[in-house]
Amino acid sequence: MSLVVRDVQKSFGGVHALRGVDFNVERGEIVGLVGGNGAGKSTLMKISSGIHLPDRGTVEIFGKTPTDPASAIALGVSLVRQELIQAGDLDVASNVLLGREPSRFGIINRSELYRQASAALERVGGGIDPRSTLGQLPPAQRQRVEIARALSLDAKILLLDEPTAALTEGDASRLFELLRTLSQQGIGIVYISHRLREVLDITDRIVGMRDGKISAALPTKEASLDSLFEFLSGATEVDVPDPPPPGAEVLLSVRGRVEFDLHAGEILGLAGLVGAGRTSVLRSLFGAKASDLEITMGGKRQHFRSPRDAIAAGFALVPEERASQGLILDMQIEPNIALAKLHKPLLEDEHAIAAPFMRKFGIRGGGAAKTLSGGNQQKIVLSKWMAISPSILLLDEPTRGLDIGAKRDVHDVVRALAAEGKGIIVSSSEADEVRALCHRTLVLSQGKMRGELSRNDITDTNILRMAT
Repeated sequence: MSLVVRDVQKSFGGVHALRGVDFNVERGEIVGLVGGNGAGKSTLMKISSGIHLPDRGTVEIFGKTPTDPASAIALGVSLVRQELIQAGDLDVASNVLLGREPSRFGIINRSELYRQASAALERVGGGIDPRSTLGQLPPAQRQRVEIARALSLDAKILLLDEPTAALTEGDASRLFELLRTLSQQGIGIVYISHRLREVLDITDRIVGMRDGKISAALPTKEASLDSLFEFLSGATEVDVPDPPPPGAEVLLSVRGRVEFDLHAGEILGLAGLVGAGRTSVLRSLFGAKASDLEITMGGKRQHFRSPRDAIAAGFALVPEERASQGLILDMQIEPNIALAKLHKPLLEDEHAIAAPFMRKFGIRGGGAAKTLSGGNQQKIVLSKWMAISPSILLLDEPTRGLDIGAKRDVHDVVRALAAEGKGIIVSSSEADEVRALCHRTLVLSQGKMRGELSRNDITDTNILRMAT
């Protein structure tokens, strides 16, 4: 075996990412690793490549255990991420041999650099000038450059995370030809993708993950699209009452690549796989990025040039990255909560603004936001926006990383806000969360709306079917 993972467990802040996972890759084998968002695929790959160490269990690469990324690379493992980590302003050769440039008397030997890079590029199909600037290449060639870099490190195991996410169908076909060639050379490959038809096309064996565990493993020749949908879904019943029906008043109308009317008291879900464009839609609605969406409120077209315009119109956004985008971690709790409502000259008292929400959520003051748990930090972000009484609340992965109790608290807040007549849009990678909260959900793929699911039809299976 090239790679052997035995009984690996890993937790982050009390959240179990992996729960006793056994996984292996043989020489020359292409293993498809599939599962919904949050299933544990990326964590498994990071442990396999030495980025994380397991809390329990073992990882062996050709019989030896990596202790960090450098040792994993030395043993023959290379992880090619979905978001390629490359230096776009440098030439191709410098990217292929980045950090390992041949030199003489402390000066890079350019001729040797190009010779070695050309040899690596030939292994991935050639046709790429090592002297060309990397950032000017199309995505398919940049992907091959990254694989060439891995092979130049004498990689014997390639871990590919969504390798076709930015590729056309033709480019993807050429990548598949390359991967088959590499497997014939004895390189073991792990292929992570939400594009299940690709997985059926390129792999020898398929391993499915769900909730940090292996949910199924079978030879690809025994798998079908329907069987993949079935063992990936695993949706569980959500024991919560149906939300009260929304009102008749339309707070927001959106037309374009995503189309919907948001009613007062309605909780609308946005679902989809990694890279579906859910965050992009929320940021467009909030004026945080250039928007091609037509936004209408109260019968009047809106043009938000910045979040300030959106906030003035009654919008609020709770971002996915609460620590870096929703809070000032070193600031005290009270001013964090009061931040959105404070004006210049200062007319409000931050403690008076924060006190009702701190009592409501049981948050103790006096310390910095960074000292609180993830659940309490999320309550601060919600409190900050509730203080300005928005009519439309946009929530991006509102309970990511929270434990069950904190997640339930956040859900209760969202339902209470809807009961007050606010319109709420929830983007989540968890089908159970969307089904627990939302009246209906829109399924996105590649930045566009692919369909709509009613509350009772929101399952991982239906989302996967519609998204793929």
